[in-house]
Amino acid sequence: MGVRIVTDTSCDLPSELEAELLVAGVQKIPFLYHFGQEACLDKTMPIGEFLRRAQEVWPTTAAPSSGAFAEAFRRVVDQGHQVLCMTITGIHSATYSAAVLAADSFGADKVTVVDTRSLSLAQGLLVLAAVRAARDDADMPEIVAQVQDLKRRTHLFFALDTLDYLVKGGRASRMVGMLATLLRLRPILMVDDGTLTLIEKPRQRSAAKKRLIALAEAQLPAETVGVIHVACPDEAAQLAAEIAQVSGVPLEQVPVTETGAALATHSGPGALGVVVISQE
Repeated sequence: MGVRIVTDTSCDLPSELEAELLVAGVQKIPFLYHFGQEACLDKTMPIGEFLRRAQEVWPTTAAPSSGAFAEAFRRVVDQGHQVLCMTITGIHSATYSAAVLAADSFGADKVTVVDTRSLSLAQGLLVLAAVRAARDDADMPEIVAQVQDLKRRTHLFFALDTLDYLVKGGRASRMVGMLATLLRLRPILMVDDGTLTLIEKPRQRSAAKKRLIALAEAQLPAETVGVIHVACPDEAAQLAAEIAQVSGVPLEQVPVTETGAALATHSGPGALGVVVISQE
């Protein structure tokens, strides 16, 4: 009997690391998004097409159901394995609650659910660490302890080109969005123990990128650094090069990934993020 990982499609990794999850049989339970009455599964539509359609009808999102998690758990348990389910932060999504509800019918000896208190690449790196620990035959308590330690040392900062999409997605008040637009602010947010917190409001995009680097630098020395983006791959590549330089992490070891549509719904195009897993 081994430990197998289940997560959701907020979990982002670049293709070369995503391949490790595929080999390990990780199941990703998809978010849903709706263009009017049309329902789509997260990560089944190219992000460019998603953003084009979103300009016509801005989508809404829905967390995976407890039934979807239960089906995934059953497949693993029936194979004689334990399940470690790692979800997007439960502060801003019902995903964790849905997974816990599904796990209740299996028992604690079969299914363990962990709220990563993060999202996107930060969540992906935690899932990857769990996959590697399970591959090395660590047992459930050992894997959970490693994940909890990494959670404590994981920092996520991201800059938005506008607050408009957070307003549309119900994650920021309309008044805040209007003020940010009028003042041409480029808000910087952090994920603090699972909660999205607005920490700075630079006026220029160039200033926002400099602040991302400074915020990352404040968390050094780092075990891992990475970059997230939505529809701005060139800027993400440049940011990765600058983060590599200040952190001392070789550029080829800095993962760069584009987030999925469910998260892009709330960030909008032009979002840039930095993940730092500190050494201590």
